[in-house]
Amino acid sequence: MTACAMLTPVVRTDREHAAAAVRQPGSILLISCYELGHQPLGVASPLAFLERAGYAPDALDISVERLDVEKVARAHFVGVSVPMHTALRLGVQVAERVRQINPGCHICLYGLYASLNADYLLDHIADSVIGGEFETPLVSLVQALEAGRSAAVEGVWRRGQPAGPFLKRLPFPVPSRSRLPGLKRYAHL
Repeated sequence: MTACAMLTPVVRTDREHAAAAVRQPGSILLISCYELGHQPLGVASPLAFLERAGYAPDALDISVERLDVEKVARAHFVGVSVPMHTALRLGVQVAERVRQINPGCHICLYGLYASLNADYLLDHIADSVIGGEFETPLVSLVQALEAGRSAAVEGVWRRGQPAGPFLKRLPFPVPSRSRLPGLKRYAHL
């Protein structure tokens, strides 16, 4: 390598920078708020889908952990699992706190109660909402954001872009539980 080449900075386009950023460990953060005292499948399943797609997501379960400000601040994409009413109520509060800590990150609420409350969530806190079978649309949304595409993503509601549910059969990998607290921290006999 010549001395001139060593001094020439590598200039990345915004798109290349965004693509590199979302592939960094922890730049995708999935948060569970409540799953009846159990280790959250609503986080473990999409973690596996994202890992299979080449991402290195992180996770928090605020039912047994404190909201980690450093993890939230590092994230470019935050997904909040809202599979039921209690999780939705807590998820909205978490999303509001995430927005305070990291105003530039993309916030997606996903799960059955996300689609039922899509209009409210998009008007108040969410950048996107996914209901029903959310794993594949969640990965597709992350890929679209990474590529800088703003076009509609199947199964994903965005402001001004309503969507129907994603109904295709999903190739489920084994849920990824390594980023979640151990099973001894959850309800058991």
